[in-house]
Amino acid sequence: MLVKDFITKETPVLKNSDSIEYGLSLMDDFKLRHLPLLEDNKYRCLVSEKDLLELTDPKIAIGTPALSSPSLRLDSHLHEALGMMTRYKLSLIPVIDKKDEYLGAVTRDKLIDVLSELCQAETEGSVFVLEILPHDYSLTDIARIIESNNAHVLNLLSYTDKESGRIRLIIKIDLEDVSPVIRSFERFNYIVLYHFMEHGIVDDLLQQRMEELVRFMNI
Repeated sequence: MLVKDFITKETPVLKNSDSIEYGLSLMDDFKLRHLPLLEDNKYRCLVSEKDLLELTDPKIAIGTPALSSPSLRLDSHLHEALGMMTRYKLSLIPVIDKKDEYLGAVTRDKLIDVLSELCQAETEGSVFVLEILPHDYSLTDIARIIESNNAHVLNLLSYTDKESGRIRLIIKIDLEDVSPVIRSFERFNYIVLYHFMEHGIVDDLLQQRMEELVRFMNI
């Protein structure tokens, strides 16, 4: 997915003749902490709320501050947008062409909407988290175990735990009751850290463990 698929032109922009007070008012109205500053529609820099608040007189013009100027191109990928947004803790990133002409912006809120869609957050199903060693990671094997239970992978995210060095896989499948899938993974010695299901569905595996605990407590 490219930036051109989720760019917005609705966010306001600043000019160097605008006052600090006006810039802060725009940020407050649009719930943003950054706004692009343009000069003849050319992108110059990204102005932050923090920078404006540090200036003493809110009535003076913003001018052309020597601030950072992160930006994206229309053909930039979603991963680049996410990386830049996280790295610089931005609320939006300006999008420009090869001549530095301002085309619009990518906002943090829009990125969240896009990620929600890509993760199929609104799709019915269940989620579970596997923990595996890097050399044991085989997407083919994982998909085979899931599909052997008449389920399909809707979304898979991965990250490496910094303390253990193990890979954690967050997997969403199209079964509302994930219990049989969990049992299959445990038979193959996978570690299932967590699982989440729709409310009201009985988790047989959890129920079994609770009953075992009650029997142990009654001994």
